[in-house]
Amino acid sequence: MDVKKSVVKSHCNLTFLPPFTALAAASQAQTDCSRGACYPPSNNLLLGRADQLRASSTCGLTGSEVYCTPYQLRRMKCCPCDSRNPNGPLAHTIQEVLPTSGPDRWWQSRKDVSPVTLQLDLDNLFQLDNLVLSFKGPRPSALVIERTLDGGRTWKPALYLATDCQRTFPGIPTTTPRTLEDTYCYTLPPTEANPYQDHTIEFSPLRQYAYVPATKSQKIEDVSGLTGLRVRLTELGEVPRLPGRALSRFFGLKEMRVMGSCMCHGHANRCLPEAYNNPLFNTIQVNPQCDCQHNTAGVNCERCADLYNDLPWRRAEEADTHTCKRCECNNHAQHCHFDQAVYEASGRRSGGVCEGCMHHTAGPRCDQCAPGYQPNPRSRMDRPDACIRCICSAEGTVNGGRCDDSTGLCRCKAYVEGPRCDHCKRGYYSLSGSNPLGCTKCSCSPDGSESDVCDPLTGQCPCRPHFHGQTCDVCSKGYWKPFLSEHCKPCGCDSTRSHGDTCDQVTGQCQCRPGFGGRTCTSCPENSYGDPLVGCQPCRCDFDGTLPEVCDEQTGACLCRPGVIGSRCDSCGRGHCDSFPACETCPSCFFTLDAQRRNLSVALERLSPVLPSRPGGDTDIGKFGPRIRALEASLKLIQDSIVLPPPIVKQIDDALSRLDTLGEQVDKVNDGLPPLERTPGLDSELDKLKALLDGLTVLYKAKKGAMENSISPNNTGAFSAIKNAYDKSEDAADKVDASGDTVKESADVREETMDLRDRVQPANTNNLNKLNENMASRPDLTPVAKEVCGSVRTEPCTPLRCDGGALCPPEGTPTCEKGKKCVGALPLSKRAKADSKDVKDRLDKLSAKVTEAAEKLQETQDSTNQVRESAEKLSNNLKNTRDELEDDLKDTRDVVKQLKDFLSDPSSNLTQIQEVSDWILKAKLPLNLASLKRKLEELKNLAANLPDSLAVLKEAEPQLDTARKLLQEAKDARDTALGVKADVDGLLAGLGSVEGSLSDAEDKLQNTMELIDNLNNDLTKAKDQLTPAEKDLDDVSELMKPMKPQLDELKARLKNGTQQAQDAQENADKAEKEAAAANEDVLSLEKQLDLLKDQAAASGSGGEAGPVGDRLAKLQQDAGALANTTEDMMKSLEGKADSLRGLQDQILQKSTKLEGLDDEVKDILSKLRKKAHDLLTCQG
Repeated sequence: MDVKKSVVKSHCNLTFLPPFTALAAASQAQTDCSRGACYPPSNNLLLGRADQLRASSTCGLTGSEVYCTPYQLRRMKCCPCDSRNPNGPLAHTIQEVLPTSGPDRWWQSRKDVSPVTLQLDLDNLFQLDNLVLSFKGPRPSALVIERTLDGGRTWKPALYLATDCQRTFPGIPTTTPRTLEDTYCYTLPPTEANPYQDHTIEFSPLRQYAYVPATKSQKIEDVSGLTGLRVRLTELGEVPRLPGRALSRFFGLKEMRVMGSCMCHGHANRCLPEAYNNPLFNTIQVNPQCDCQHNTAGVNCERCADLYNDLPWRRAEEADTHTCKRCECNNHAQHCHFDQAVYEASGRRSGGVCEGCMHHTAGPRCDQCAPGYQPNPRSRMDRPDACIRCICSAEGTVNGGRCDDSTGLCRCKAYVEGPRCDHCKRGYYSLSGSNPLGCTKCSCSPDGSESDVCDPLTGQCPCRPHFHGQTCDVCSKGYWKPFLSEHCKPCGCDSTRSHGDTCDQVTGQCQCRPGFGGRTCTSCPENSYGDPLVGCQPCRCDFDGTLPEVCDEQTGACLCRPGVIGSRCDSCGRGHCDSFPACETCPSCFFTLDAQRRNLSVALERLSPVLPSRPGGDTDIGKFGPRIRALEASLKLIQDSIVLPPPIVKQIDDALSRLDTLGEQVDKVNDGLPPLERTPGLDSELDKLKALLDGLTVLYKAKKGAMENSISPNNTGAFSAIKNAYDKSEDAADKVDASGDTVKESADVREETMDLRDRVQPANTNNLNKLNENMASRPDLTPVAKEVCGSVRTEPCTPLRCDGGALCPPEGTPTCEKGKKCVGALPLSKRAKADSKDVKDRLDKLSAKVTEAAEKLQETQDSTNQVRESAEKLSNNLKNTRDELEDDLKDTRDVVKQLKDFLSDPSSNLTQIQEVSDWILKAKLPLNLASLKRKLEELKNLAANLPDSLAVLKEAEPQLDTARKLLQEAKDARDTALGVKADVDGLLAGLGSVEGSLSDAEDKLQNTMELIDNLNNDLTKAKDQLTPAEKDLDDVSELMKPMKPQLDELKARLKNGTQQAQDAQENADKAEKEAAAANEDVLSLEKQLDLLKDQAAASGSGGEAGPVGDRLAKLQQDAGALANTTEDMMKSLEGKADSLRGLQDQILQKSTKLEGLDDEVKDILSKLRKKAHDLLTCQG
């Protein structure tokens, strides 16, 4: 591959570019967004992001290191590197590669360290246009340029560069890529004679794919997007060998430029600055936010705007903007979303679904009226008044309050009526929208209600007297309703023997006091009798045989149940079996024989008077003895014959025996056979046979009982009984003869049954034998036991043969340990039980931690509010202090100006100037100038270092939201674990999910706790910084307070001095006028004196000359004294003037210092105003 070299600097700086230098930079693309894809201009992504650039190796971080490089011809120069102070002249940190660094600054790695990584982390998605690397020192022999799209989790090589690609990167192609998925290795040219000369490598991701048949927009999307950039310097460059000390091998980079722009997918031509950053302090040149066009939105224009989702979002292309289309919501919605199903159903023409339809509209396009509203006939659907309220009741109509589109009438539910469907029909109540029929039917009691019409709102029925309740089905207090009665009757409780006039609604039983009973409490309690006023006696009855009343209330006679007799009702009566207390009724045959017995007894009673008495009295049977014995023998013979004729008995016995045997065989066969089809009519025939046998058995027993009961000592009665018995035996014989057909039918049935058994039984027997043989060898229960109970058995085990120990492990076998393979449903269930217990314990701990995290989150929220309140309080204090300082400074400036004017005013009184000057010199400020400057400097530093409350609180809010979200996710994970835990059937299968959910919940909970702790630390730091700021602000206020009285006093003195100066000026003017008048007088006197002198000389008279000469001499003497006095006064004034001038100079110097101090205070005030503005803007 050819490489183009161009000399860019005179000292052999070489630039290596990929071969397509004739191509324009890809980012300099279409800027007119109306024609197609448009892209923002490029700028350096590094500017403003120096803290996001890092190197894996930097020289001098732990101590000074010496590096030796060639110097002149075959000479060497050794220089130290010490990066412990990043701003020192010997430091070579990675931040030196920024264009903003000064000259002769570069980054340098440690000696002989390879590989070294340079990494730039970007917070958002950007578009890379160019990467320029200006190396200083030996150029790397190999390096890789990589990019990431997921914040550094994965990296993808963009370009390999090496002097020997096949050796350094084997398997990487060296030819130009033909697809966007390919990459290649670019061969670096040799470094000439001096490898330490500067070299520049420029990389453009789009140029290397110039020959790939794809659109420019597609190339930008696929190869230039990145959220981070990494340069891996994998091999140190070769250096020459010089005699003596070896030259140093290292990586050095003089400048790094990452040219790019915000990634906008072809939908923007510029990047917007961040709104919350101050332009004066924001050094970031390329912000991630795109100025989105084509109705797109998002940081990277990665989605359609809120109301423009009628078509799917697509990136812009060269000839197609793919502008997002506005959803057709008829001006009734501000948001919509794209629905793929709707899009496909429309033939891929429209897929927008409107959200939050306003103006009482509904539907995917807001083109229908909402329930309870109807189209406005005087408007259009795209107007705000398109729908008007419908007069139909939403609860009473079948379509939720909508009017019928054709008739405009309301469609009422089944039990609703009225023009507006707003009230229930007669007999119905409680209109409700959830009731599909509209109203509920009244259920008024027919006994207690006057009609079946109830209140349409409450459902209360109109009750008759002594009834109450919503349906009038309950008697009022003091009344009860007997069974099958239509009226409520008074309880009638005895007022003195009951607890009140309230009784049971069904039984009418009053609440009796102790010692009383009965329904109305007027008799003895249950199970007793007598007069309750005299004393009640307990009933002496067997409770099992009595009625519920037990005994008569007055007499105490036991009231027996039917079939029970005896004074205590403790035995069964005649006609009932002796099975007390059940006393079941005897069979019907008993009553027949009993009636015959009574008839015989009556006949014998009639015959007894005509029979002779027995001779010999009661003990002598006389001649009737032999006859009686003969009769007894005959009776015995008849009795035996009555039982049943022997042939019939034998036949019946044989039939029964055979039936029993056949039944047992059939039962055995049926146990091993599937159900067979039964022979039609066989059941009925068997039932007939059984009924016949049962009837014969009953008849036999009845006859036998009748015979036994008919024995009487009276011969006549015995004869009649024998005759009757004989007659009945004849009847029985006839019945037995008549039963021959039935017996024959029974025999036929038996024969058919035997035939059926003979046909079926052999096959069943063979099947049973085969089954026994199979069960001896199979099924093998060992695999099943292994799956069920975790058996370790290897030998086969069948139902008939299972030798070699137990099939399942015995009780008490330890459960399989966690983490090891567990075989068998039973061991798995035991381990699942243990794991579920462990999960429960962990869930309990997790719940406690969730509660703790929630409490800490609430405390953090409270701390955030406190910081906000503190910031607001500090803001107010700063504002008040600023106002006070401004007022004080204004007063100070006024005072200084007055002082200057006073001192510079020539009319000021010198004495007053002296007094003011002395006061100023003697005045003691509350703090010397150095201390005041120091305090102001501290306040200035504090103002500069005050925490950016806006940033802190702005950062705190998303952190709090993140903490809440993590906490909610922890709770959701805990609930998920609880849900899996509660699923008993899927416990074992979901146990892994439980573990994952618990671990996830614990991790998220830990992240929440750490996030809350970090946030609390930030808030604590903010508090710690706000506290000294408030203190120093108070100190400055305290320092300024003592100065104000002194300024007021100085102001008063200046005012007084000014007034005195005005008075002095007036006096001076007056003195000047007087001096002018005196001067005229002096001139006049001088003229007169000269005249006098002339006259004296002319006269020459000595007599008159004496007095005149004395007067002149005295005037001359007075004038000299006056001159001397004046000269002394002038000298004194000159001395005072010098002193005043010195004082004036000192005051002017202090005034100048005050002016400088004034400037510093102004600077501090401006910063305080800015900080106060920041604090005020964060209050929301």
